[in-house]
Parts: sequence; structure tokens; C-alpha cells
Amino acid sequence: MTKKLEQDLPALLNELGVTLKIRHRSHPNKVTEWQAKANCYRVTLSYQGRTYSLYFYQGRGNDKDITVSDVIHCLSSDLNLLSGCNTLKCFGECFGWDENTADTYRAIKRQSARYSKLIGDPVILEAIASKEY
Repeated sequence: MTKKLEQDLPALLNELGVTLKIRHRSHPNKVTEWQAKANCYRVTLSYQGRTYSLYFYQGRGNDKDITVSDVIHCLSSDLNLLSGCNTLKCFGECFGWDENTADTYRAIKRQSARYSKLIGDPVILEAIASKEY
């Protein structure tokens, strides 16, 4: 396992067998203004028999195909954000308050819990988080 953890992010995810399936590019029923203008993907991540499906967005200016590393990097970044700011009060103080702050915080918490459950092993989560991408 140690040798695996020393690889760059795409190689590590490939070695671990984390896969990405893109189901379609349609928006869910309720989206924000930004999401409505963005490229939308319904993706499923798979790892060791577990799966996690989510909507993944990227700006219209980014027209390259998404990869498993793109999605995992974003999920890992959100999880790391919560490790330094794990309350709604802290989140609001760090990122500002508006009408969407509480919903954004709860969405990141739910998403991070699902991502953590998908990967399972805290050592692997930390290894993924430590990779530059």
C-alpha cells in the first residue's frame, strides 16, 4: 500500500481501482443560476464495491472531458475545507454569509460524508488529499 500512496493523483486512483461513470449531462429539476449556466454531469464513482452518484458541474469555459481525478479532487477539497471549518458559524465567518450559506454548508457536509464512506480508509483519504492536481 505504501508504494501506491506515493503516486500522483491519477496514478493513485487508477491503482486503487476508483472508477468514474458519466451517466448523462442533464440538470436536476432545481438548480442555481450558476448551475444552469454550467456543464452538468451525473456521475457515479465506484470503489471496492461501493458507489456514490452525484451531479458534478464545471464552468462552460472548460470543455475537456471530466476525469475521475477531477471529481475526486473536488470532493477531497471540500472534505478538507470542513476539517478546518466544521461548524456553520465557522463556515459563515470564513466564507461569508448570504441566503445560501446554510444550504451550501449542509450540502458540503452531506457530500463529504458520502465521499468518506465511499473511500472508507482514512489513510487513503489523507493520501488523496495530499496530492496536488
